[in-house]
Amino acid sequence: MEKLKFFYAVSKNIISVLCTDQNEDEKNINYKLTIIQEEFIKLFNSPPKEESKQETNPETESDPSKVFGKTVDKILLPYLKIAIIGSGGVGKTSLQKLILGEKTDSSYVPTMGVDKKEFDIAIKNMKLILWDFSGQPRFRKLWKPFLEGTDIAIMVTDSTPKNLEETKMIYQSIREEKPELNFILIANKQDLPDATPPETIGAYLSITAHGLVAIESNYRKKILGIIKEKITELTKAKSKPSPPIEIKA
Repeated sequence: MEKLKFFYAVSKNIISVLCTDQNEDEKNINYKLTIIQEEFIKLFNSPPKEESKQETNPETESDPSKVFGKTVDKILLPYLKIAIIGSGGVGKTSLQKLILGEKTDSSYVPTMGVDKKEFDIAIKNMKLILWDFSGQPRFRKLWKPFLEGTDIAIMVTDSTPKNLEETKMIYQSIREEKPELNFILIANKQDLPDATPPETIGAYLSITAHGLVAIESNYRKKILGIIKEKITELTKAKSKPSPPIEIKA
């Protein structure tokens, strides 16, 4: 039987208890407990809303226990927004399907606008929100607003010399506009005979490149490992736990 950890916090005669597995970070859990208590006190110590106000907002959740339950979910299971970007035809949608464990194929159906999918990842109890951005030039004006709130940007190139030029231009443009973004560079279509090696691509863009063939399912373990490594890197870089990530669309 798996061993469990119990954490508790006391504030204003209220005791909060969380049960976790042995691998949870103690500082992070204690931080979340504090936030949960603050939200509980804020919600249940506030005076009830007047009936007239409730009638004017019929869609507002009126059951405090349901409101609190949703709040706890957001605190304990934070979202991480990942944007998959690159020019058209480089394999962004295939990469998204590979991450999700969905069937991929070699046929090309361009994404129109933005495609959003959710995925639970077995690290830090996080849920990923994967945003697949259309790479056609006419859709790129949508990138800026949809990149708001992004934690990790996966830049995809098809590893051809021509696309490397365009990928570098896109990468530098986004990097200048959003220097806080964390990037993962994927050198896709490494199965093609004229594919540029990941090492060469990485040197050209001054960022580590990971070779991949997004239409082959045996690469799923590799891409999930790359994402988990980046999440761990971001977590360790923080001096203290941060509040849950809110996705802005």
